[in-house]
Amino acid sequence: MQRRTKKERGKPSTVLLVGYAKLPEETAAQSVYGTIGLALEVESATGTVVSASCTLVPPTADEFVSGILTGVRLSDGIDSAVAEITARYLGPAQNAIIAALRAAYDRWRAYHSGEE
Repeated sequence: MQRRTKKERGKPSTVLLVGYAKLPEETAAQSVYGTIGLALEVESATGTVVSASCTLVPPTADEFVSGILTGVRLSDGIDSAVAEITARYLGPAQNAIIAALRAAYDRWRAYHSGEE
């Protein structure tokens, strides 16, 4: 099988965006990781989040945040996702999750504009 060059392959169908933020000391994840990592697998063409995960303890928190973020269209911005996290995630890591989401979104904007 002949391998195609990066230019021949074109734009990938999905990309992985990761954002990090410092966690508050009263969270279990802070003692394990120190920071939160939020990973978003995003369709390149549409900006739609197809899967999401984060380094929150317990796993239910990760699943909850993933449920909020899956389906979000980054091309439409993240204001509605931030509002939903603010309204529904009532744990001490709320601000860190939002900060990590904003960092990942900044990576999306750079990628989408061709800077990365």
